[in-house]
Amino acid sequence: MTLKQFELTDIEKQFKKLYYDQGEKYLSRAMTLTDYQQLPENRKILSEDTLKYHEINSSAQDVNTIRDTREENDENLIDINVHGRYSYPLMHNHHYIELVYVYSGNCTQFIEDHTFTLNTGDFCILAPNTVHAISASSDDAIVLDIMVSQVFFGSTFLKMLRQNPAIVSFFENILYDTSIIPYILYPTGDDKWMHETFEWMFSVNKTKNYLFQEEMALYVRHIFVHLLRYYEMDAIIANPMNRSQENNVVALISYITMNYDHITLQSTADFFGYNLSYLCQLLKKCTGKTFTEMVNNARINDAKDMLANTSLSVTEIGLKVGCYDASHFTRVFKNQVGVTPNQYRKQQQKSPE
Repeated sequence: MTLKQFELTDIEKQFKKLYYDQGEKYLSRAMTLTDYQQLPENRKILSEDTLKYHEINSSAQDVNTIRDTREENDENLIDINVHGRYSYPLMHNHHYIELVYVYSGNCTQFIEDHTFTLNTGDFCILAPNTVHAISASSDDAIVLDIMVSQVFFGSTFLKMLRQNPAIVSFFENILYDTSIIPYILYPTGDDKWMHETFEWMFSVNKTKNYLFQEEMALYVRHIFVHLLRYYEMDAIIANPMNRSQENNVVALISYITMNYDHITLQSTADFFGYNLSYLCQLLKKCTGKTFTEMVNNARINDAKDMLANTSLSVTEIGLKVGCYDASHFTRVFKNQVGVTPNQYRKQQQKSPE
């Protein structure tokens, strides 16, 4: 597949003409619903296909945006489109999760009050209900949008992360519980595999042959596997303190989870080059937990695994997770789990697989 497969459509050509005839300013900032309604009639050229799935957002917070209602209750939704080049960056939100991949060129991403550039190879996961828009103002700015239901995303991407409960909790908070961090960004650059996979996805969706939805689901799952295999620690999120971007949060959480038995708050701050105050704020804002809570959670998760899957004594397990006093380990375990280590082991032995 070549760039010829992504030639400008008729509506994109109309927008391009408008872009050069009327000036380029309207693509430099996000457009509200009011902005669009106040345009001269000859500039209101959004297609019916674009508008028919949308309704005015009636919530008090977002009255100036539109909401995409497409397939809102479809738990199996997977769809892919090319984002319209030169089109109005109209702020909107939707119930499903949007995956944005920059196939070539670059674009501007507007997310709530945050603006940044996405470059070739960037893969952005947008949380449900995030108010956002994209501005793509060149012929080679080919941006592919994949719409994925929350159910499908949870059963694939999050399921793959189960070996690291702290990371799962972090991603679940982003995608389902809070609006503090509305996106996750993976910079995959010139990754040939990603590039070719999205070509195939676009081709499959365009032809819609027998079982194409099942094939699309397989492609999306494979993309998630690829991301977690090669880019898990490269994830970038919005910094909730100053609205810039933070590159180290996923790596920071994994570092704490893997090294909880011998690190301190100070040694962790030193390792990542943070001061103590900033590290504490970052962890609390991004995970909802303190450093101590994260360490204790990691300790208990490992202890639960060993209690269920090994014959080590409670004292030995306590030592392995960094608790050198058996009574202290039992107390901490019961406070978090609700039962003692021995009671938990008995429960797991009785539980059917």
